[in-house]
Amino acid sequence: MTAISDKYAQLGGQAGFLGQQLGPEGPATNGGMKQEFQGGAIYWHPSTGAWEVHGLIRAAWLTLGGEGGAFGYPLSDETAAPDGIGRFNDFQNCSIYWHPSTGAWEVHGLIRHRWRELGGPSSVLGYPRTHETSTPDGRGRFNHFEHGSIYWTPATGTHEVSGPIRSRWAELGWERSFVGYPTMPPVTETRNRESFLVAHFEAGRIELNQTTQRVIAWKSPSDAAPNYRVPLVAYRVSDDDGSRPCAITVDGVQQWVAEANRVFAAAGVEFVYDGVLRDLRDTQVNKMTGEGDPFWPTVRDKLNNLAAQERAVVVVHRAEIGGGFSWSTYDFVAMSFFDAVNLNALSILAHELGHHFGLPHTFSRIFATQQEAEDFVLGGGQLADLNGDVSLVTDTPPDPHITELVDAVTVNAITLAGQAVPLARHNIMSYWNHAGRGQLSAQQINRVRGLVLERKNRYLNVTVVGGPDCPVLLARINALKDRLAELIAERDAEDDPFLRRRYAAPIMSLEWQIATATTGARHAGCL
Repeated sequence: MTAISDKYAQLGGQAGFLGQQLGPEGPATNGGMKQEFQGGAIYWHPSTGAWEVHGLIRAAWLTLGGEGGAFGYPLSDETAAPDGIGRFNDFQNCSIYWHPSTGAWEVHGLIRHRWRELGGPSSVLGYPRTHETSTPDGRGRFNHFEHGSIYWTPATGTHEVSGPIRSRWAELGWERSFVGYPTMPPVTETRNRESFLVAHFEAGRIELNQTTQRVIAWKSPSDAAPNYRVPLVAYRVSDDDGSRPCAITVDGVQQWVAEANRVFAAAGVEFVYDGVLRDLRDTQVNKMTGEGDPFWPTVRDKLNNLAAQERAVVVVHRAEIGGGFSWSTYDFVAMSFFDAVNLNALSILAHELGHHFGLPHTFSRIFATQQEAEDFVLGGGQLADLNGDVSLVTDTPPDPHITELVDAVTVNAITLAGQAVPLARHNIMSYWNHAGRGQLSAQQINRVRGLVLERKNRYLNVTVVGGPDCPVLLARINALKDRLAELIAERDAEDDPFLRRRYAAPIMSLEWQIATATTGARHAGCL
């Protein structure tokens, strides 16, 4: 008897799932032995013992080199996963997991260790759906799983990314995006009584508001890739005699600017509004609608000169009903009143600022109905012809904007003439109802940053924000911690209960300062 024959008998011999022998035991790589059966094989090595491998797990293992490859001999029989559906084998240097929905894939090393820490196939990530793979830049490794990914580099360690945060990171270009690789597991932060799930990356963070499900990507400043603060001034326009003033308030402007800053945080751009609503009496400006106006050249030059005087993005709020307009050849943005009821209206200023910094619409034409769009394609029209920004941006899809679906916020893709078409539903430069989730693509971000610099060099007072002074930030945190330790020691040494209570407030204050400073240092990439 041999270890292989003992294992074969233990598994039921010919009556078991391995079935009949296909040949005798024979030598395997690196001093081992193996034997083939109808339903699989048994491998033995003096350092591992005898174990069976079969089915799709064995097929995957063999494509990876089998016992002679990097992953070595099996360390287990094929075993049921905890959910009772999947299966796995452990090998000397990896594990291979199979599930009917994903197939068979290997995980190993620090990525396997982190995945199993999270719960393996029972974790939020689920089963693997790739082998461990090198990233395109050659710096790291990753596995994709059913519901997320784990990335590793020597510099950043091994960290998971999942859910809407992962989706946004993928849209921005994964590890090649401006934020780079994840640097720690996602953490929960509470701000203004709202809970955020925050994923920190090498050069920024992506966070999910767990109540609204809105995702925000923030670019951290660095000396090599600074952020920009752009001044913005607002004018409330009326006619020459002061009649027909636009129904805009400082609060409305501030809400618009806050939403624009949420969108443009991914570009490292912050619009700084001074909280003042200036008055401009000018009938032509108040009723302007765009380049079709006979008085357009006069109004355009007047507002461009105003922007040059302010050295800021000038936003004029006119009584003319409508959303707004701008373009990279104007030094101003035209807006109307603030609609506090329509959530999608929050994105209008962000949309127009996108135009101001060189972004076209994602669409080239508008269809009233999906059938009209279908007829366009059936009639020989090309989806590529519906890509409104393709001359400047290539990472947004063709956008067949369809009026009847504008507010169908759960519809993110349609089929036209048998072709699946993703909608630019959440792109800020579309006309879709963004449901408060408008965002920029990676190439849009690059174009915006280029236009900010062009305007800075021409007329705009832009503040350049470089990298943080991490030693100063960390020294402040350490000083606060030292003072906290001193106060706690003083309190503990005090025998009088009344006097001890006096320490509660300053200790609580220091703890809050440390937590705030630590969060700031983490956001700045110092931790």
